[in-house]
Amino acid sequence: MQKKTWGTAGLSAVLLLVGGCGGGGDGGDAGEDALGRPCSYVYDCPRGLACVRGVCAPPEAADGGGDSDGEGDGVEVDVDLDAGDDAGTEGDGGDGADGDGVDGGDDGASGDADDGAGEDGGDGATTCGPAAPDGPRSGTEPTCFYRPPPGGFSPTLECSWTGSTVDPARNDVVMTPVVANLTDDNGDGCINTDDIPDVAFLSYDYEGAGCCNQPATLRVLSGQCEAGGTMREHWSVSTPVLSNSAGLAVGDIDGDGLPEIVAMKRTTGTAAFENDGTLKWESDDPQGTDADGGGRDPYPSLADLDADGIGEVVIGRVVLDGATGRTRWRGTAGIGRNSFLGLMSTIADIDLDGRPEILAGGTAYRADGRVFWRYDYGDGGVNDGFAAAASFDDDDEGEVVIVRAPSIGSAGTVYVLEHDGTLKASIPIPWDSAACASSEGGPPTVADFDGDGRPEIGVAASTRYAVLDLDCLATPLPAACASSGVLWAVPNNDCSSRTTGSAVFDFDGDGQSEVVYNDEQFFRIFRGTDGTELMRVANCSHTRVEYPVIADVDNDGNAELVFIENGHGCTPADVAGIQIWGDAGDRWVPTRRIWNEHTYHITNVEEDGRLPAREEPNWLVPGFNNFRQNLPDFSPYAAPDLTVESIRPDDASCPDALVLYARVCNRGDVRVGAGLEVRFYEGVPSAATELDCGGPVRTTDVLTPDRCETVECRWGDPPIEPETSTVTVCADDRGGCTGPGANNECNEDNNTLVSAELSCSPLG
Repeated sequence: MQKKTWGTAGLSAVLLLVGGCGGGGDGGDAGEDALGRPCSYVYDCPRGLACVRGVCAPPEAADGGGDSDGEGDGVEVDVDLDAGDDAGTEGDGGDGADGDGVDGGDDGASGDADDGAGEDGGDGATTCGPAAPDGPRSGTEPTCFYRPPPGGFSPTLECSWTGSTVDPARNDVVMTPVVANLTDDNGDGCINTDDIPDVAFLSYDYEGAGCCNQPATLRVLSGQCEAGGTMREHWSVSTPVLSNSAGLAVGDIDGDGLPEIVAMKRTTGTAAFENDGTLKWESDDPQGTDADGGGRDPYPSLADLDADGIGEVVIGRVVLDGATGRTRWRGTAGIGRNSFLGLMSTIADIDLDGRPEILAGGTAYRADGRVFWRYDYGDGGVNDGFAAAASFDDDDEGEVVIVRAPSIGSAGTVYVLEHDGTLKASIPIPWDSAACASSEGGPPTVADFDGDGRPEIGVAASTRYAVLDLDCLATPLPAACASSGVLWAVPNNDCSSRTTGSAVFDFDGDGQSEVVYNDEQFFRIFRGTDGTELMRVANCSHTRVEYPVIADVDNDGNAELVFIENGHGCTPADVAGIQIWGDAGDRWVPTRRIWNEHTYHITNVEEDGRLPAREEPNWLVPGFNNFRQNLPDFSPYAAPDLTVESIRPDDASCPDALVLYARVCNRGDVRVGAGLEVRFYEGVPSAATELDCGGPVRTTDVLTPDRCETVECRWGDPPIEPETSTVTVCADDRGGCTGPGANNECNEDNNTLVSAELSCSPLG
């Protein structure tokens, strides 16, 4: 153990030294002007600098914690500079908190690990960097808006996957699917957000093999629906043997600019795959001892814990190197388990020291495996719970939300802990003991469900889905609350696992988030304010910790729902597999094209799958402060504005045909997917006849803001000189060049352009 202290004089010397060194750092943003800038925490400083005793300074000034208590008193803190070795205890954690050591990393990896990140992905795509962002993210405020009308909630099935020619008996799904860009769909040699997102999941044979921890096939489907409502399968992999009821995570874990998929093996261990399904590496960890003898169905989480550009894979209290699969460290405290399910951890910088913590149930580990704190529930139970991070008070540090029951067969409680592990609040989860003998509770969501500007907690249990609100702990009980700590609770059906997850989305952007949930019998959407059921679809599952996800899976600028089904208890009319739902009127607001893991919280991953070297705390981002919710990083009311900006004739084929080229553009603030319908008419709009262009005319690329595409129509019966005619071109046209098209725009009146008089020469 080495100790470093930084006095005021030492800090001043570092500032002077670096200030005279000129450029450097990450893109120059840790430059001379930022040194000495006042700060409250590291996120006030540019990347490359830390917040040390109230000013931005080089990271070495903060090594050892410097003034880690934030009081400006030069407090000394012990720091283990040998990451991965057996570390001692750090902090006492407050209310019942204690500390444990951490076992150093061992080499549990094998297979096709690549120690060096290359430039090419599995399918030949190259590292091209992010695609062009949507307009509002380019540094300007959006000016093109469309606000969905109230009450216009019309979910419709867009497409589904019900089986494959590869492992055809394996068509059941009981895990949370993930969404990310894994394939080069537009042929530009890059994999980024210009491509169609893909849906990855694990399928199995419920009828033939059973419900849980059965051999599974890893599959990747295009998020773009095919004609007839089917889905196109890119690839399937069944080796090594994976667990059907465990989870996946997607992200660039080796720093090559392309995403990888991490899955859990059936018995013990982990496997990583390249974006094309090639096995990258295998690890024997985590092992049974890492689950304390009781955790099943582990779900991996991804993060760059040491900000070196290489991701880490976190499963409970075990951390693997993303590039090689080697074990970095394994903790000796919490694992992230409730009832009989887990392991599951989330990663967040709850104390704002610039370094993430791993939240495994009631334990907060430092990024190198030391225990920051461990909460003592005081009941001797074996479970430590499912954790999330958010803010529930006026300070900047994060709080930890934990759903936990002491043991299998008991009742769950939601705990809210301060960033130092002290108890802030605890609320029993409502349930009907007469209908189900136990009710442990599933992984929590955090969102503003009632539009009051403050977060609430959503949790599914055996007989109720409940939204818990710390405002409802007030005395007297506020009128909007159902009971102490409970905003509302509605019946559900989940006496099998009793730990099913859920997700959150604000479909109409009104600031009141809806609950998206799947129990044993139904897929449901609940209104966030009062639990009113907005949607119910028969959808059978034996349930584990899975939940539906929300993402723009086809890159059309609107959100879609992705949910699963399996053959448990279903009638022959019901179908297992994957379903994609959207809104019939294109009224769901835009969202991101990614949902990469079970503990998804927006800031944990870039939209193209890159892992941030320094993840910004979700709760500090204006408009966020959520967990398991998707949002765009611009106004949810941002809209496209489709225009036709030129019509160019080509008479090279005259007199047999006149080829017309129309330039279609998006001058709005959000993307429109490929396949935009464009129609050509002879004459002016009020008296036009549609031209036969030899087939439908549609755009082939995603039209991000200010992007244009030229489409073509071969007019086989043009006027021959001296006769002439005008041509009208209509973008986003469903027919007749009248009325709104398939995309809701901020301006529906500029989709049409009329040409000058056109004709073909009889001589060609």
